[in-house]
Amino acid sequence: MLTLGGSGDMGRMAVAILLESPEVSSITVADKNYERAKTFIKMVGSDKLSAIGIDVVEHDNLVQLISEYDIVVNTVGPFYKFAKPIMEAIIEAKRNYVDICDDWKPTLDLLEMNEKAKNTGITAIIGIGASPGITNLMSVLACKELDEVDEVITAWGMGKTKMGKKPNYFIKPKKFYKQFRDSAPIANAAIVHFFYETLGKIPTFRNGKLIEIESLTEALPIQFSGYKDAYACHIGHPEPVTLPRVIKANAVSNLMFAGKKPTEIVRQYREKIINNELTISEASIKLEKEIKKIRRNPLILKEFINYPPETCVIVTGLKNNKRKKIAIGCYRNPYGEMAGDTGVPLAIGALMIIEGKIKEKGVLTPEEVIDPEEFFNRYAKYCGKNLSGSDILIRREVDL
Repeated sequence: MLTLGGSGDMGRMAVAILLESPEVSSITVADKNYERAKTFIKMVGSDKLSAIGIDVVEHDNLVQLISEYDIVVNTVGPFYKFAKPIMEAIIEAKRNYVDICDDWKPTLDLLEMNEKAKNTGITAIIGIGASPGITNLMSVLACKELDEVDEVITAWGMGKTKMGKKPNYFIKPKKFYKQFRDSAPIANAAIVHFFYETLGKIPTFRNGKLIEIESLTEALPIQFSGYKDAYACHIGHPEPVTLPRVIKANAVSNLMFAGKKPTEIVRQYREKIINNELTISEASIKLEKEIKKIRRNPLILKEFINYPPETCVIVTGLKNNKRKKIAIGCYRNPYGEMAGDTGVPLAIGALMIIEGKIKEKGVLTPEEVIDPEEFFNRYAKYCGKNLSGSDILIRREVDL
């Protein structure tokens, strides 16, 4: 197995989970920074691991490397830069693939490669992380309970969650980056992606068609029965462009509920990027510092008391000719915050391909090929001892 970007935050978690599987005999951690990859495998200390240096924009070298492995796990971000060239190399090398692509535009680009991938006989699952990924599969579960679906809201934010135990092979960020303390600050790829999704127009699905709206446009609050209404805004994730391909609905949106004050801070940084006062990388480094301040500020944190589960979906429609709202949230998660929420689903997707449980060919989204019940039963293993999918998902049904 080859993990592109395997020494990054999401990659390290995926590697930790994959190392536990007897189905995985070896993992090569590939990184543009070879020393970083070597440091990671030395810290883990598993005989299954090896390191290699690769720049993913060097197409021929990448194809040659990929050709040596059975399956590729990709966490190289931001995906708006690297998703398409990596998929081109995957198809040329004819190898199975999973990634956590969370940018809507490259998601569309990758889906356009479906026929090429299908013709080569490979399985390429894209966007199997938290959002997209977990949100897509919760949407499938919620929509199954309705006879007709009107609206699907996928959402993620600052909700409360309980974390599982740290995986044996996972290296904590603080411990890992301590090895590189003399290095200049590097922008977090996840935050770079986040700012990219705040700029300009983003797609959302309304009245049966895709339209464009301004990113960070305020939305109606997230209303999850039993929890506080949460301030929300639209953000440019892939769910509105992928879910309507599988679920018949009039509207699909992806919302962020990160609190009113933090959202205003993001809007301020966005304006500085637009006005060329900051680059995306500079803004990302500054925002990461702001996030640390927010987590220490009791006045801001007070807003998040009794917020909905940090990853949730709210679906409205008809059930037995009555209007209903079905809300499903994941209120227990793996260890590691974003790394766990994203890296664990990625590893599960890869293992399901390896085990032959996903046989479809082409470029595919989670909702097309992954059984949500099996997925959440497997995911629950990392959320706490002796848990099943029903233990980690909270469900609310409300008459409208």
